[in-house]
Order: sequence, then C-alpha cells, then structure tokens
Amino acid sequence: MDKIDWKNLDYRQGTVAFILNKDHKILLVQKNIFKKNEWDGPGGGINAGESADETIIRELREELGSDKFKILKCSQTLDEYMWPKEIIEKRFLEHGKTYKGQIRKQYLVEFFGKDDEIIVQESEIRKYEWVKIKDLQKYLVFPGYFEKVKKVLEEFGIKELMVE
Repeated sequence: MDKIDWKNLDYRQGTVAFILNKDHKILLVQKNIFKKNEWDGPGGGINAGESADETIIRELREELGSDKFKILKCSQTLDEYMWPKEIIEKRFLEHGKTYKGQIRKQYLVEFFGKDDEIIVQESEIRKYEWVKIKDLQKYLVFPGYFEKVKKVLEEFGIKELMVE
C-alpha cells in the first residue's frame, strides 16, 4: 500500500455557504463525519474546470436538495484550516489520495424557498438546523471557527445581528 507523503500534501480548494432565510437565521449542517456537537455551513470541494460560484450552487443543490439559493456576496477572506491526522489518514485509505486541509471561499447566500423543500443528502449530512445568529457560538465549536465566522459575517454587513 502507498504511504502518505506528509511533506507534499496540499490544501483542497473548496467553498462554504452561510445561508440566510427570511427570518435572518443561518442554516448549519452536521456532516456524518462530525461529532454530535460539530456544525458547519454547507459546501464542498471545487471540481476541475468549475468556478467557486458554480461549486457552491452545485453543492447546495446536492447537499440540501433545493435550487432556491441566491449568492449575495463572496468574502475577500479565505477560510484555511488543517484536518486532524485521523481524517487525513481516513481519506487516504478511502480514496488513495488526500489533502492536509482546506482553503474555502466563503459565501453569503439567500434561501428563498420553504423549509420542506430542503431534503438533506443523507450520505453526507446527518441533519441541518436554522440557527439564530446570536446562538452561532454554541454550534461553531471547531477551534477558532466562531471568531473567523464572526469576522466574515461582519464583512457581509451582519455585525448588528451579532448583538444579543
């Protein structure tokens, strides 16, 4: 079996969406690979020949089963992070290749559909939840992630919604 070339691992290029509904709540997903208290915005990896804008819309359609999404803004800040060693090793065993982490373009997206139009892709997503912006810190538990998301939401003009 091949071994992981740890020194030459690269970052996966990806996307993540912060989706607002008409009630100014943000949709978070709990991926199957996450622990029960870990949440993130939906999104995924950029395929060859695909733009980041195309990727986020495709991923939302795949993961959430709806096309009722509209990109409002794209952040100037990229979300860069390393995966834990066990995730890197698991991905390598499953796919024969892996990355050391991700660099994601971050989007503010509007959902203009109805909640019953969201049908999660069960192979990837355990569940989703609409979260009040003031409650995001309870959900975004990955180290340093809430602080990063708060800055991006402020960039998107959502600063006033962060106040309790």
